[in-house]
Amino acid sequence: MFKILRRFASTRPPLRDIIPSKKVFNRILFDQDSRLAYSRAMKIYEAVYNHIDNPNHILLPSYTRSDDLMSLKEVLSVIRKTTNTINRHLVELENELVEQAGELGSSNAIAILAFNTIQDPNTSKEDFQYANQLIENLSDLKNPLTFKLAGDLAYKKRAFSQAESYWLQFIELEPNTINASHVYSNLGLYYYTLQPKPDLIRARQYLEKSIAFGQLDSTILRSHYYYSQLFTLTDPKIARYHLEICASKGLKESFSSLGFLELNVFNNYDKSLEWFKLGHEADGDLSCLIGQFDCQILLKDRKSALKALQKIMSIQEKFEKSRQNPSVPEKYRATIASNKHLLSMFFSSRKQAIELVNTSSF
Repeated sequence: MFKILRRFASTRPPLRDIIPSKKVFNRILFDQDSRLAYSRAMKIYEAVYNHIDNPNHILLPSYTRSDDLMSLKEVLSVIRKTTNTINRHLVELENELVEQAGELGSSNAIAILAFNTIQDPNTSKEDFQYANQLIENLSDLKNPLTFKLAGDLAYKKRAFSQAESYWLQFIELEPNTINASHVYSNLGLYYYTLQPKPDLIRARQYLEKSIAFGQLDSTILRSHYYYSQLFTLTDPKIARYHLEICASKGLKESFSSLGFLELNVFNNYDKSLEWFKLGHEADGDLSCLIGQFDCQILLKDRKSALKALQKIMSIQEKFEKSRQNPSVPEKYRATIASNKHLLSMFFSSRKQAIELVNTSSF
């Protein structure tokens, strides 16, 4: 099909040492509506995995179909997204499954390979033209995945309205699959952040569909998070429910949101403090540290509030030193600027509480 960069490894761990248990695997196979039993699936996996470095030596079982390979590729993708971990050996296996499926004529595999090719800066002019022709042919054939991938690429290039158009064409063709749940999530976020004015009604509709059809992977967690933001003021109980789902899976943005929701809406200071502590321990989130200070003031725990204040002041000092350092990466400078604004708001809006803590004797 297309030449891809392969990562050669002198040794690989046994496949069964790096995949989930048979019980977990069977559940994912069932969710993917795979026709293969565990034993047959493993024979395909091992046939590919054992010869990744020499694909010409791969000999697939006689019962293997192209859609089996894509289904097994999706199983690995689900594992990666739900565990939020990346094992390079399994990623290589995913890629080779797509290559093998493409050789067997899978339209979805060909679409993936074609889009990978046109985004690779090292692609030859001949391969680029061939890949574009394949994409055009697949579009004419109304291959759903082609429209999803076209939308993803357009969004990556900040051609947002074009991305919307491609995604809408995709869900017309494939409205109720795992891929559809991801596209619904993309559309929900697109309308949530639409400029100059968000379309919150459409954002809610698509986020609801994303949650309804999706599995609890990183994309669907994002849907739960933004869906919660739509209800923070109008129905905080719904917001809390979806934020707790996010927090249970470790989505870092959810801890501060939950903390301030419990603090400012439900007046549950102890619960709020728990969320802030978890958020700060998990990611060093400055807003969670500020939330801890607020809770401890309301709980009249001035000693703990002073400790939180001292940590905040220490962070302020570190940010100031980093800001003056010309070798600090540009990406980190944006984080510094954002946190500087947060610190400025903190010190200007909590002057009385800060003075109270600083003048207290313990």
